[in-house]
Amino acid sequence: MNNKAFSRNKISVYCREHVHEFSNQLKDDASSALTSWFRRTVAILLSLSSVLNYMDSASRDNPFAIYTLFAYAFPILIVVLYPVVTLFISTIEKYSPQVLDLLSISSLLGFCLSLYFLFASVSPSEKLQLFGQINFVLLLSTSFSYHATYTATVVRNIVFTVVATIALNIVGIELSAPNLILLLQGFLGGTLVSWILIESNRARFYLKSTDADTRQHLYNQLSKLVYPHQLERIKLGDELENTMPLTEGKAIVNVFDVQRSSEIRHEKTAEFFMAVFQAFLQICMKGYGHNPLRSRAFRLKETGDGFISSIGYPFLSIDSRSLADSAVGTALAMFEAFNIEVEKFNYSRPIKAAMGLAYNSVQGTFQSGGIRSYDLFGEALIQASKYEELRKQPALWEIFTEHAKTLGLEEFHVLIAQEVVYNSLSPSYRDLFIEIDLKGERLTKSNFQMMYDIDAKYIYFHLLE
Repeated sequence: MNNKAFSRNKISVYCREHVHEFSNQLKDDASSALTSWFRRTVAILLSLSSVLNYMDSASRDNPFAIYTLFAYAFPILIVVLYPVVTLFISTIEKYSPQVLDLLSISSLLGFCLSLYFLFASVSPSEKLQLFGQINFVLLLSTSFSYHATYTATVVRNIVFTVVATIALNIVGIELSAPNLILLLQGFLGGTLVSWILIESNRARFYLKSTDADTRQHLYNQLSKLVYPHQLERIKLGDELENTMPLTEGKAIVNVFDVQRSSEIRHEKTAEFFMAVFQAFLQICMKGYGHNPLRSRAFRLKETGDGFISSIGYPFLSIDSRSLADSAVGTALAMFEAFNIEVEKFNYSRPIKAAMGLAYNSVQGTFQSGGIRSYDLFGEALIQASKYEELRKQPALWEIFTEHAKTLGLEEFHVLIAQEVVYNSLSPSYRDLFIEIDLKGERLTKSNFQMMYDIDAKYIYFHLLE
């Protein structure tokens, strides 16, 4: 099978599998034809034909001349009234292919009626000349079809041809072999044209549908890469780089990491982290909206066993509370979600995590080339990462462990907050944290040095089960 034949077969199969949708498109096309230039053209041609027949009959003193003006009255009424009727009865549009068939057969019968009136004043030798037009008229009547299956079109064309044959016999045309050949030619010509029309309609439907499916698939996949407001702005013609804030701002960055994650040995470790990050994303997206652009937090990235988010930039906070309160509330919600996923994971040993919170400058950016993913950079990210890593300092870990024992905890989550964040908290949140003096004797003896936040005098931690 060559490529063209394979393509036609594929299109035919697709149209059969989606016959309802294909039928609906053909109904729309037929309705459009009955309300567009096609309708006006048909009305003009039928009216002009009626006038010319009348003038010819009148010149021959045909007593039936006046009747020729009304031979096409019914098809002309269909053409004129269809747009008006559909304004009041819209359901008529779903029968537009049948209305178009009625227009075709009534035009064909109108032609036969014109012949009947014209034959009253013409000689026998002129009758054959007039009858020769039936070939062309039958071809036109059978050419335009908007049925979903070609079998229905062929049956319709056969009916039209039989009706035309009976009508001509009533008119007084002898159905001799030459006349029958003319009828057959008209039938075959119209059937051929209608086949070309339905093939073009099938191809158009296939391309339109598959293109729509492709665009919807691309839209669905793109929605996994960008936010809904970005999709809407891109659809409106905006550039990707204009869909997210790029100016410098202030935010609290939350860096989450799982303690001793490399020691986790389980066949579904990857699924576990995916579930955790999905839960975190739902927390971040709470209250998402635009005009202005806001949400509980902005998910910046996932780092294998870590998760980084920002509160206050590029999305405004949804809370009326301080940015610090919102950040701590989000952190506590993440720990709670993490515990739920750990319980589902059912690991043989406790799995605990750590978070660092830092407030400072951040700025949005799109990568300069290739895939233009959105990213953040700035002091807040660096400092939040370093605050989370403070748990790895032996002197600080001893302090965390000692406090955990007073709470009756052997294993624990730890949330470490920057001094600026702590000082900005409301009293209810501030009471959760324990202060550590970075100039205290214990840290001084261990030669502890605070990196990337040299102005810090204190750090604050909160332990959770």
